[in-house]
Amino acid sequence: MPLIPYVDESTLSEESRKLLHRGRVTLNIARMVANSEAAFYPFSKMGNSLMTRAKLDAKLREIAILRTARVSGSLYEWTQHVPIARACGVTEEQIAAMDNPRAAGCFNPIERLVLDFTEQVARNVKGSPETLAELKKHLGPAEIVEPILSIGFWGLVARLLETTEVELEEFAGKINLLGDFKAPSR
Repeated sequence: MPLIPYVDESTLSEESRKLLHRGRVTLNIARMVANSEAAFYPFSKMGNSLMTRAKLDAKLREIAILRTARVSGSLYEWTQHVPIARACGVTEEQIAAMDNPRAAGCFNPIERLVLDFTEQVARNVKGSPETLAELKKHLGPAEIVEPILSIGFWGLVARLLETTEVELEEFAGKINLLGDFKAPSR
């Protein structure tokens, strides 16, 4: 049982009820966030934009999200994103290495940079100027801003999930919540 009840849908506006049930499934995280109807739409829009409209390669995004989940200790976030990560090209070896990615030899140089940057931003709020300079050699401004936003967004999600003890759904980790969607590689 979560420490705060999921939203009572009868209290939501019609627009928020539609948003809550717009996906393939209704996630418990959405049912928790909907308790703040003022934040629910912007929260959903931000998450959806980062997942479906960003310029950052989807594999790099998922590497950043999985590492953020590990750094944050969020089982829910980890469990929901592993199938998405697989669909975006993250290998089983890379998924297994997320506890200690520095010791793993399965990441290419750009993936390593994204992991280092994720670690820095997730733990210290700020990425180092040196890591940022290296990223700028390989990625454009949007592709650097988007992982910062993703690390922050999924760090926020982890904080909400862990503080309120949102429960994993029965299907958690068994399906790619985005279906066949896969952002184009750049």
